[in-house]
Amino acid sequence: MKKILILMSFVLPLTILAQTRPMSKKPNGKTAPKNENMRGEKPTQFVYMIMKVEEVKKSKKEVSTTKFKIESFDSRYSEKIHDYIKDKTSTIEVLNLLGLRGWELVSVNNEHYYFKNRFLVKNK
Repeated sequence: MKKILILMSFVLPLTILAQTRPMSKKPNGKTAPKNENMRGEKPTQFVYMIMKVEEVKKSKKEVSTTKFKIESFDSRYSEKIHDYIKDKTSTIEVLNLLGLRGWELVSVNNEHYYFKNRFLVKNK
């Protein structure tokens, strides 16, 4: 029994020290290179647009119609898109058509739909 206690008095502290030993200072190869510059790219430019949806109710028996108002920073885009969607009556149809033309839906706030398009900037 004495031999077991003596052996445990030497082994137990070694197991505790093994768990609390500090990490080695050897690099593991995952460090980022220091004086390396990132490749310089220009920031991406976007064209933004707001579509306001208004539902016009004429009377209880008649079907309500939907009007779309397009506002953009450039009136050329507003006019082109308004001509493109003027015969559409559903908001889903308009969203699908705008998606096909490269407009990405960014946010929706009640009746306001916010879009961005980066492909139109390249075509300028």
